[in-house]
Amino acid sequence: MIIPIDKQHQENLDNLITFLKTTKFLTNKNVECAFRNIPRHEFVLSSDVDKAYSNEPFAILNNQTISQPAVVSRMTEWLDVKKGKKILEVGTGSGWQTAVLSFLVGDRTVFSVEIHPELVEFAQNNLKKLDINNVNVILNDGGFGYPDAAPYDRIIITAACQKIPSLLFDQLNQNGLLIAPVGDSSQSLVLLKKTPQGIVEIKNESNYVFVPLLGKFGKQ
Repeated sequence: MIIPIDKQHQENLDNLITFLKTTKFLTNKNVECAFRNIPRHEFVLSSDVDKAYSNEPFAILNNQTISQPAVVSRMTEWLDVKKGKKILEVGTGSGWQTAVLSFLVGDRTVFSVEIHPELVEFAQNNLKKLDINNVNVILNDGGFGYPDAAPYDRIIITAACQKIPSLLFDQLNQNGLLIAPVGDSSQSLVLLKKTPQGIVEIKNESNYVFVPLLGKFGKQ
């Protein structure tokens, strides 16, 4: 089912989808369906609602951002999110990426850890507006993950890491996938797989820019 949105937002969304497909950032029909069902304009500040379907990040609260759609699409597709997968997200932000993941996992719960109390409330309110009830937003330092619900099939880190916290690998299932932007001023998007032989790099793409991971394992 497609959630109805007004004519102008629908036109802008259609144009965004066309652009993402043309540039090969959107190739998966399930991810496209999630983008069409999770209206991005519900997750930005009121000042940016009219621009919500442009392919750019926007500032939200506490010097954080909502990622640009191309990046959300790339990370979601690489993570191979499917129904029934248990997901941990480090960095809830406004909750848009969270909501996209929640759509793709079906009835399974997405666990999302956010360090800013204001963003926990902002994301929870945004999710509530759309009656999304399979997300658990936790106020904590995301570098510690959320061991109470571990292990996870997929882990997504939505902030730049100089080094991925090892505790997150401990919370990942065998053959599970973890995606994160790794680097300093510019990051490489890295997809890793946990195997019996150790952590294996599956994909690596450079020239991304994320806000830095905060907390104990964040930028010093």
